[in-house]
Formats: sequence, structure tokens, C-alpha cells
Amino acid sequence: MILVILPAGAARAEDSLLIWSPAKLSGYAYRLRLGAKAATAAEMSAGVDLAVTASSTGRIRDTRDNARLWAEMRGEGLSGAQRNVTAGYNPLTGRVSASAGLSRRWMATPSFDIVLAPSVSADANMRTGDRGAVRMTQQARIQALPTGTDLVATGSTARGQKRIGAEFGVEQRVFDCLDLGASVRRQDMKLISTVKARLRFAW
Repeated sequence: MILVILPAGAARAEDSLLIWSPAKLSGYAYRLRLGAKAATAAEMSAGVDLAVTASSTGRIRDTRDNARLWAEMRGEGLSGAQRNVTAGYNPLTGRVSASAGLSRRWMATPSFDIVLAPSVSADANMRTGDRGAVRMTQQARIQALPTGTDLVATGSTARGQKRIGAEFGVEQRVFDCLDLGASVRRQDMKLISTVKARLRFAW
């Protein structure tokens, strides 16, 4: 089970120009995101992610992923589609990453919305010259607005891979501060199930 805690600012997180977001990524992995937002029409932000991973005995693991610089820009196109571009750099390993995505929403009925979100991502190592991988993802989401329930289907493929990964899940908003989700994905010809909880605080 994965628990992610997202704190917000005193007035509301979106009203603050500072970013301070600790998260528990897994049983023994934690991340603290620090950064700032630009006071512009386009939503631009940048900062650093500080992460630590421990073994089951509590010993800190040397993963060389302890620090990562990141930048992000979001905006809305003329058609109403939401766009986002992100970039990251790990100064310890020399690995860079980038992604770009688009999200379009349609009203199927007054109670149901359909959201399509294609994206592409790539990474490379500036020190070794490794070009890494290019991955393309397509996500479709059916949202039941009265109940806060989402049905999610995701397909992904990467350069050099013949198989297409697939994941199906359901997400439920229990309270304004709590989301629950469960999914099943195919990985290496096996089915893997995941349960997630997303919790937000405001102070």
C-alpha cells in the first residue's frame, strides 16, 4: 500500500508561491519537494526533490537518487486542453529527464466526464552518453461527478519494447482530503495489484 501526504499552505496551497511537500512513496522511501512558483499567468515552478530510501532494518541505502533538480510549466490552450511540461536533472548521476502531456475533457452526460491524457517522456545520461528510453502513455478516465468515482485505463509502450503495458483501476474520493485507489497492471506477463491512499492537509 502506498500512502502519499500532500500538505497545503495556510490559506490554500495554490495561493502560496512556496512549495513544501513531503511524501511517503513506499514503506521505506520518503521524498521532500521544495521549490517556488512564479507569479505569472502561466503556472511555472522549480525546485529540488530530496529523497531517502532505507532497508527494512532502518539502514539508509546509497541509491544516488537523493537529490534532483526539477522544473515544471502548466497552461491551458485555446481549445481548453491542459498542457504540462516537466524537466529534471540529478547532479549525482548526470541523468536528465523530460516529459510533456496534454489533457482534454468532454462532458458525456451531466453526471459523467471523459478525460483523455496522452503523454511522452524521455531520459538520458549526460555523463555516459546513454540515451535512455522514450516512453509514450495514453490514459483514459471516466469520472462520475456525483460520487467522485473514477474508472481509469492506461496503456504505455517504450522504445525497443514489443509489448504494450496495460493498467486498469478505480479511484474514489472519500473526503475532500482523502482519495483511495486500486489498480491492476500487467508487467512481465504477470498481474500486479496496487492499493493507494492520497491524503492532503491544510495549515
